[in-house]
Amino acid sequence: MTTPTTSLSAEQLQKLLDGPAGTPPVGVIPNFDHPPNLNTRYLILTISACMTFATVAVLLRMYTKIFITRSLANEDYVIVLAWLLQIWYTIPSAIATRFGGGAHIWNVRLRDYFRMLYWVDISAILYGPVMFFIKLSILLQYLRIFAPTRKGNMFIYVGAHICIWVSLVIYLVETIFEIDICTPREKLWNPLLVTGHCFDMYATFQTTCISNAITDFAILILPMPSVWKLQISFKRKILITAIFATGLLACITSILRTYYTWKIVTSPDITYHMAQMGLWTYAELATGVIISCLPVIPKFFQHVGGKISATIFSEATPSGDDTQQLNPRAASTHKEAASGFVLHLWTKNPKSDRSETLSVASSHRAYLNREDHTSEEFEMVGSKINASHELGELKLARPAKTRNNLAGS
Repeated sequence: MTTPTTSLSAEQLQKLLDGPAGTPPVGVIPNFDHPPNLNTRYLILTISACMTFATVAVLLRMYTKIFITRSLANEDYVIVLAWLLQIWYTIPSAIATRFGGGAHIWNVRLRDYFRMLYWVDISAILYGPVMFFIKLSILLQYLRIFAPTRKGNMFIYVGAHICIWVSLVIYLVETIFEIDICTPREKLWNPLLVTGHCFDMYATFQTTCISNAITDFAILILPMPSVWKLQISFKRKILITAIFATGLLACITSILRTYYTWKIVTSPDITYHMAQMGLWTYAELATGVIISCLPVIPKFFQHVGGKISATIFSEATPSGDDTQQLNPRAASTHKEAASGFVLHLWTKNPKSDRSETLSVASSHRAYLNREDHTSEEFEMVGSKINASHELGELKLARPAKTRNNLAGS
């Protein structure tokens, strides 16, 4: 202890520190050596699973953006930063479990309880930056896909910027408050200090959790209207909506984290409920990282699946001479479908039940050739085409037809 604690003698202080951190229930004897602990049942498994899935998601995303699409954007750098901060957050949280995190407070020595609070404080400081960069990555992705220009999609543009700035203020204030919550800071993990004071940290936790849940729901809802305005098939809209709707998992984990934060405030068994809150915090952070990567990951499997399909169908592909004898339109469709860059813009033909397959580039050129559009119309249509291009590739076009089918089309 670097600062005077109490008026207790050294012997009395040592006895106090070696005693339980909380009063045990009637008839319960403290078990300091081998107490029942969430750490052995859930914490290790949760931390390992969350870090593994988040890491795999980030690696798949970066591989796809670097080697497949070759289109790194700002949100990719941001999510890598968030992932690194998530790892940094996990380290002090895991260390805290060594000093009683997950055990009932009466089974934890007071000196270990103080050590646990020290490491929990470090992880709490990191929580705000991790969450902000996760949400920033998602919102930057929204802007790039749906609103590359301000007039292209005003709803997304304004909504995303509001969410970004609100999140920045919330997490910046929360982080600063967490750093300066006690004077001196040691009083945060050593309540026996005579001097100093602390603000109401639990009120801060509750405010942050509630604000966090609200922004989670806002980010979940924000892209939905734009998705359903895209000129893509109904099935594709359902697929894209399902991908974005995985954000509901982040909302659920945020609500559960808020609940267990409240349990910490209302229950004296802080060490046990703090570990429960930690379980949902790990899940919340990992879910956020994975959700940010989900729109990109399908392209990785399309690429891998495309190579496998190309190998399988190569033997069935018509030779050069046979291709020339096919209907030119069918041969062109065969070539485009094999390339994997075709976007199905399903438009119903009143004279036929067939769907018309158009490439994004063709749609864009057709619009550019018109002279009767305004600049605002151009930006709005350009945003839709951009979103259709980005989201339309979440599923490859159907494999090329066989030679007999093409000849008969």
